[in-house]
Amino acid sequence: MTRRQYCNPPIEEAVCEFRFAPGQAWNFTVPGLFYEKVRDLYTGEPQQQNLIATEFNFGQMPLVKPEITVTQGLTKTLFPSADATKLVGVGPDALSIHSLRPYEGWDEFSHRIDQAFQFYLEVAKPVGITRISLRYINQIVISVDEAVDLSEYFNIYPQFPDTLPSGLSGFVMQTQSIYEDIPIRLMITLSDAEPLSEQVVFLLDLDISQTWIEKPLSLKEMLSNLHELKSREGQVFESLITDRTRELFDVK
Repeated sequence: MTRRQYCNPPIEEAVCEFRFAPGQAWNFTVPGLFYEKVRDLYTGEPQQQNLIATEFNFGQMPLVKPEITVTQGLTKTLFPSADATKLVGVGPDALSIHSLRPYEGWDEFSHRIDQAFQFYLEVAKPVGITRISLRYINQIVISVDEAVDLSEYFNIYPQFPDTLPSGLSGFVMQTQSIYEDIPIRLMITLSDAEPLSEQVVFLLDLDISQTWIEKPLSLKEMLSNLHELKSREGQVFESLITDRTRELFDVK
């Protein structure tokens, strides 16, 4: 099953990120050199992005509380397009490509990914890839005049025994899993969001990734692995929503 084509896709932001095994020590001239390659394509004002990383470390024994570690993450320089709907970001041994609403479609997005990837190789000269991630943040807006039955729109949703109050006023659900055939990690987050006038809003966040630590992935194998992640992301999205939800997006 592949992701269907929609006239009105719910994608708020799609992000592809690479982490690299460096061939040389990170040089802070790299963002400037990279910008020279993309300045005619991304003509907006460059921005700084400081990321905070939160990690949950689960113990081996049951009933042991997970340890939560908050650390300073990557500092990236983002280069946006003139309308700020398309961006590329460069940080220490990292490259990200972003597509904001209106989503441009996978063909164009994957073309920009490959283009930015080749530019990064030219200026940073990494020797391999340690991680590829693909993230799709979907905003699903439902016009209603009464409470929404989540089971009519999603195949995954919070469920409660009859003894608990049924009037759900907010929720966040998150699952993490690893595929058996390939060690691809999948994180699914479903939550409600700030409602709009006479509408309810849900966020369906799909983050799928693969990591190579002991032996980095060859640079030549990037595209095939990226397309594998995209294929699985599409399958996951379609498996989590119902036909009633698909009607909201106008299937082509």
